[in-house]
Amino acid sequence: MRISCSSLFLWDYAIEDIIEILAEAEIENVEFWTETPDFWRKRHEEGVVKHLRDAISILTDRCTVHAPILDLNASSYNEHVCEVTIKESLWAIDLARKLDASVLTVHPGSRTVHRPPSPEDWDRLFNYLTVTTGYANDAGVTLALENLTPKVQGMCHEPAQMAKVLEMYPDLMMTLDIPHALQVDVDNAIGFIAELGERIVNVHVGDVQNGIPHLPGHIVQNPQTVTVLDKLKLSWYDGDLTIEIDDKLLLGHQSREDKVSLLVNEKRYLLQGCLNN
Repeated sequence: MRISCSSLFLWDYAIEDIIEILAEAEIENVEFWTETPDFWRKRHEEGVVKHLRDAISILTDRCTVHAPILDLNASSYNEHVCEVTIKESLWAIDLARKLDASVLTVHPGSRTVHRPPSPEDWDRLFNYLTVTTGYANDAGVTLALENLTPKVQGMCHEPAQMAKVLEMYPDLMMTLDIPHALQVDVDNAIGFIAELGERIVNVHVGDVQNGIPHLPGHIVQNPQTVTVLDKLKLSWYDGDLTIEIDDKLLLGHQSREDKVSLLVNEKRYLLQGCLNN
């Protein structure tokens, strides 16, 4: 497994600084969040994608990418939101191809109101996946659907739901978000590995405390997370282990040096405390 990190943790930094911080912490890869402000604001300008690729190449030759999801919803009741979500995902597929990314992670969306998804909501998701998987196949990009936080209006936050969707789309893979899965319970998280281990091509890792996800593992040290990582190792998973920490949950201001130190400790915890058991 390679230790990667989501650029979401370094949201406020310029592209060069993000890569330099990850390099200082000896992180091997990056999951580039497309809505990172330094890139997003000028993404259509000439030379911006090449600049991003050149920066990432200092760290790795094959990054992963996270598609735009803020303000978007693949299963929205509003057809215009669905259309824009598809448009932005197709743009992200093109970006992933230009970056030679190994995986592009997408979200399933959710019902617009706080009620269980209806058949119509699922149909909108299936339309989204039909369009995006077809486009990704033509572009040679691996698309991976992420399990999200369990909510009444949510989709694909349980193994059975995800399995049904992946059965419909043989070329669609999965990004396992361990903190999201653990918000249900440890059996839910292990169930994704047991049922869909061969389809998991990216893993988001962080810890859960009192139901709150994406805290640093080396601070929380939740034994359930260790259990899930052990199961993942036994499944012969060999993709990226992507650190996804919500810096807003950390107390006080974090300097650049603080963030480097946190990533160093998180990587050490994953390698020594979890993956080498």
